[in-house]
Amino acid sequence: MRNRIIFNSTFFLIIILFFAISCKEGCLDPNALNYDPNSKKSNDELCEYENSNKKSLLLELHHKFDNIDFNLDSIYHDDFGTMLKFNRANFYVSKNCFLNINNICFDDSVKYLLIDPSNSEYNIGYLDKDLENISVEFQVGVDSISNHTDPAFYQSNNPLAYQSPSMHWQMGNSPQDWSYLFIVAEGIADLNSNGIFEAGEIFVFHIGGDSFRCNSNEVSCDVTQLNAETKIKVNINWANLINDIDIKSSNFTHTMDNLPLAQKISDNCGNLISEY
Repeated sequence: MRNRIIFNSTFFLIIILFFAISCKEGCLDPNALNYDPNSKKSNDELCEYENSNKKSLLLELHHKFDNIDFNLDSIYHDDFGTMLKFNRANFYVSKNCFLNINNICFDDSVKYLLIDPSNSEYNIGYLDKDLENISVEFQVGVDSISNHTDPAFYQSNNPLAYQSPSMHWQMGNSPQDWSYLFIVAEGIADLNSNGIFEAGEIFVFHIGGDSFRCNSNEVSCDVTQLNAETKIKVNINWANLINDIDIKSSNFTHTMDNLPLAQKISDNCGNLISEY
């Protein structure tokens, strides 16, 4: 009887220890003095720096379709006058570097974001309180190492973790055959120009693969100082995604089945993000 009590107590303590470890919070900012990559949950309030002159940096996005606000399920027109409506639009982008006014990179830690039109604010790092202007190097897509890493490796709150709907291709057993979907755009379009959307009139753009990562671009940003954080603003122009693409004749690609269209979209993405 006593052995059973000891066993049950030991088992109970093991269970408590397991949950304590699995719920461990810590600082996941690589720039912090107490960066803990083994933490299971991020808690940026725990981060410690060489001095107290840093604030959390928020990225505020203004989603546009040319000069008007962009929203899913709203009607727009491509460069050739075709009426269309997006019902899904996402892309991965990395923050590669913060640059000062002398164009010197002072923070090259990579931060990935999964951009969604319904979300206008993201945390992208930390910044000195006294900075008034920076440039940010953005790059749409995922680097070739991360692109072939199992999404299960990441915590669920990481943009590179498994998503629903999926933002990942897993074709074959080898990670070298896998890829994130760098860009996803889906919707309906008036393909026969009769002024209405009809069944089967769709467009689907799924772009992925190492060679389709977009060129990086630098965006100048004024820094707004808030009480406990700093903020920068940029524009996302979703019209640039389909710049010079005639949706009537070029409306479907899963990358490898329409390489010219996939390459055109990839080339366009260098202009998705611009100065506010």
